[in-house]
Amino acid sequence: MKNSFDVLFNPDSVAIIGASEDPSKMGHQCVDSLKNRGFKGKVYPVNPNTNEILGIKTYPTLGSIQEKKIDLAIIVVPAHLVFGVLDECKDKGVKGAVIITAGFKELGHQDGRNLQKEMAEIADRAGIKIIGPNTFGMVNTHIGLNASFSPYLSQLRKGSIAVISQSGGIAHVIVNQGVAENIGFSKVVGLGNRCNVEYADLLEYLVDDNDTDVILLYIEGIDDPRRFISAAKKAALKKPIVACKVGKSPAAYKPAYSHTGSIAGKYELYDAAFKQSNIIPAGDCEELLDIAKILSLSSPPKGDRIAVLSFQAGPGIMITDVCATKGLKLPSFSDKTKKILEEVLPPMTIMTNPVDLGFARGWKVLDTVIRAVLGDSNIDALIFFMLPHPVVPFKELFKGMVELKKEYGKPVVMCINSHQKESQEAIDVFEKNSIPVYTTPERAAKALSGLVRYGLIIRSRLFPMLMMR
Repeated sequence: MKNSFDVLFNPDSVAIIGASEDPSKMGHQCVDSLKNRGFKGKVYPVNPNTNEILGIKTYPTLGSIQEKKIDLAIIVVPAHLVFGVLDECKDKGVKGAVIITAGFKELGHQDGRNLQKEMAEIADRAGIKIIGPNTFGMVNTHIGLNASFSPYLSQLRKGSIAVISQSGGIAHVIVNQGVAENIGFSKVVGLGNRCNVEYADLLEYLVDDNDTDVILLYIEGIDDPRRFISAAKKAALKKPIVACKVGKSPAAYKPAYSHTGSIAGKYELYDAAFKQSNIIPAGDCEELLDIAKILSLSSPPKGDRIAVLSFQAGPGIMITDVCATKGLKLPSFSDKTKKILEEVLPPMTIMTNPVDLGFARGWKVLDTVIRAVLGDSNIDALIFFMLPHPVVPFKELFKGMVELKKEYGKPVVMCINSHQKESQEAIDVFEKNSIPVYTTPERAAKALSGLVRYGLIIRSRLFPMLMMR
């Protein structure tokens, strides 16, 4: 599996068949995605009607390229020309292809399905792994490979989260959120119609990918659920998998099929499959990336008992509400912790869990409170909400919290809601020290619930009897 997919994700040479001088065409954008974008391999645009594109020499055909072997072909030609190009790829020894061209299974009629079946048969005989057809392409940030028609994807940060999506639009929504929040990615793949590369194939590959720590899936439909469940079960033994399944309502079934030729199926069946496969479910794109982010930064807690500290009562209540709906517990503090809180906090302070810190002043008080809560044997993890304000010892807090997290070894999630520039400095410090930061109470609580669920998965592997309770 590793060898057959390495040629896709780690090619030494790439040909763009259907490259174009016209900036409005995908064939032009594919060349732009590879030109001076960090990819160190060789790039060969193929177009019989021009000598160069963006300063790169072009070739009339794939066979005319002097390179003995081309690893990866990006195919951006009309649908009726794709089969001829695949024959050229076979003759040239190409083993990986990104077929951006649409007009196959997603059309929803038998002719389209037959064409895609024929494509898969040709590719399988030639030993060619295909991403697509009907895809935006794929990215491997760790080698600067942007095999897509989106040049700006070359700006993605290197990271440890792999994104596998049937929808190019949703993949872009996810990575755009990641760019805005300084989250890095390892691989980003638009599966499209899934000719001969399925989710199961990429799960089997990514589980041994040294650049990937977390696997994120956006799913419209799966044609071979048994193979998917088998691959996910094995992959989840080594790396966390978080997934969002679209098509919860019958109204979405038809659009899902016409998009990528996917049979949506009943959501309840997918939900059961996720549980069986130890996949962490997410309800939407934002939650999907939020959970992937916390999984990439933090180790899971030993249990599901959460403490909430907040400088404002309302956000603390909202965090509590989300935690409760996600099955997390907000237990009472120990008598020792209660006594400490009563000694250092003003009389008007709400000292139960969640704690309202609105009347707390100074880092010394906060340090004492956080120490007491993190040291409490009834608590497994902490969510801390704040709005930067002159009365909040902001710089002391973000430096001190890092030390306290290291000292007590329990997961800490920060929620900072602010437009102030100094907040970014704090966020950078926190996330470099395995403390994820979110902008709203709901996002912080949902992300932590995903981390807690992964902790349960890990413990169930070590102690199978837990799953029988």
